[in-house]
Amino acid sequence: MEERILLPVMRSWWWSAAGVWLYAATLWVGSALTLLGQRNPEIAVDVALADSRVPALVILSEGIHYAFGPVGASALVVIICAYLLWIRKKPAQALAFALIVGSGWLAATLAKMLVARPRPSAASLHPVIAETGYNSYPSGHTAFAAAFVVAVVLVLARSRKAQLASLGAGAVFVVVVAFSRVYLGVHYISDVTASVLVVTAALMMCAPVWNTVLVSRLPAGQPGKRAG
Repeated sequence: MEERILLPVMRSWWWSAAGVWLYAATLWVGSALTLLGQRNPEIAVDVALADSRVPALVILSEGIHYAFGPVGASALVVIICAYLLWIRKKPAQALAFALIVGSGWLAATLAKMLVARPRPSAASLHPVIAETGYNSYPSGHTAFAAAFVVAVVLVLARSRKAQLASLGAGAVFVVVVAFSRVYLGVHYISDVTASVLVVTAALMMCAPVWNTVLVSRLPAGQPGKRAG
């Protein structure tokens, strides 16, 4: 029998309200930064990194770019959910994993469209990869990394020791992905920071829905354990 997955302590609908507020605040900050345009003082960090690029870090950053882009990231999530669903026979875990990653990623995609922040100046940074358009804020790669780590910690890591280990390794993973986006010259620091906030807001909005609505409609199984 499968145990129910309960997302940590977030049962009250006030969590959803707080998540909406955090999401709106993050969008407001992004809109304010967009108005600054290329006058944003953050560009100095991007220029400094661009002027000090080394081949090894460029290769690492490019690898992250392609491995965790839309195709690679989607494939990874599908593989994990398929494993949970058909091999482990745990549909609740598969659904929870997909919900966490999908909601975080979707929230970032929506934020990109609403804020419509231009990418950093290509003339100043000479970006390593071609990323253009008004979709700089937040970083999709970083949002996926953050959402993926949250899903691993809350769904796959079922013991306290495993959760702490996953959280530590995951934090490093998110920082490396975030750094790679700035290092390649396609994002500001505020873009990658906003990704973590957007994913947090998405989790806050979705957790009460899962805990009070969805999980009760799944097979009862064994008593659930709180992750966290």
